[in-house]
Amino acid sequence: MSDQSPHPAILAGDSDRDRSVELLTTAVAEGRLTLEEFSDRVGLVHAARTQDQLAALARDLPSAAPAASALEPQPERHTALCSKLVRRGPWELASRTSFRSICGTITLDLTEARLSGADSEMEIANFFGTVHVIVPEEVQVTVSGGGAFASQVIDAPSPTTPGAPRLRITTRGPGGTLYVRKPGARPNPLARLLGIGDGA
Repeated sequence: MSDQSPHPAILAGDSDRDRSVELLTTAVAEGRLTLEEFSDRVGLVHAARTQDQLAALARDLPSAAPAASALEPQPERHTALCSKLVRRGPWELASRTSFRSICGTITLDLTEARLSGADSEMEIANFFGTVHVIVPEEVQVTVSGGGAFASQVIDAPSPTTPGAPRLRITTRGPGGTLYVRKPGARPNPLARLLGIGDGA
């Protein structure tokens, strides 16, 4: 008798990985995955060797997206006036947001944030304040704008995955400092469970 499985594993191709990333991106836009969860799974998609491993990464997601609502969410506005504003943990980032720091400090940790769409726009008006934006891996970030005597320190991820969620940051105002950076590296327990990569 043969020791081979009646259903041998089928190796995954580039088109299979592209479809998996597209499905994960849709899940982010629907609020099913946080940006950090998306980043973790995309890393495993690139490391996956078989179609079964790819399927396991999307086993808890619907195969088809529901019909999109015709109503566009209203833009959200937040202000820190000589104060501190922090957003971290599970929270929802609207497709268009506006943050204003007037001699204040704003910290926006997006590692557990859920997006309301695959494209998000963030306007930052920074008047002699400090704004920190923490962006997980596999999120495309662009920063534009600035102001007199303002500083920008951009250490954002540089994903190469087509179709990844996009965050466009526009900043303005004098004398402010904007930091855009990646979170600290964390272990990925899902990799160990699925036997993909080293899970470190």
